[in-house]
Amino acid sequence: MKGIKMTFQSDFETVAGTKLYVCAVRPATDTVAAYAALTWVEVGELTNVGGVKGREYSTSTASVVGNAQDREKKSSWKLPNAEFECLWVEEDAGQIIIEAASKDNSIPAFKLEKQGGGLRYLTAQVLKFVENLGTSNDTVKGAFTLLRQSDTLTA
Repeated sequence: MKGIKMTFQSDFETVAGTKLYVCAVRPATDTVAAYAALTWVEVGELTNVGGVKGREYSTSTASVVGNAQDREKKSSWKLPNAEFECLWVEEDAGQIIIEAASKDNSIPAFKLEKQGGGLRYLTAQVLKFVENLGTSNDTVKGAFTLLRQSDTLTA
């Protein structure tokens, strides 16, 4: 095509090879060094990795009676939940820790290791850990939801 410059970028990574680790205790401080010093247990057989970085904002609406236009602005924020799935492996040490945390109010630490080696550290409560069965052609999976308790640190 004359006059149009086409550029292609291949500098992205996929989720393949991503690993999730859990530690039953929180770090002493919210620093990369404190997280790195923890003893980690891999959560085996992940099949779907949830989002662990970013914020979700609410809106504030001004509805003035004399003006039919509602006005909105970004207001408070929260750390969105992270949804994960894994093959259901009852003997998996990481899944055992997650299941135990789903039954109490503890706040474990989590480490996500991305394909390119990047690390994400956070703390979260486990809101649920359930066994999903499905249909005759489905694999038995576990689904768990992390209620993030800290901003995610990147290393």
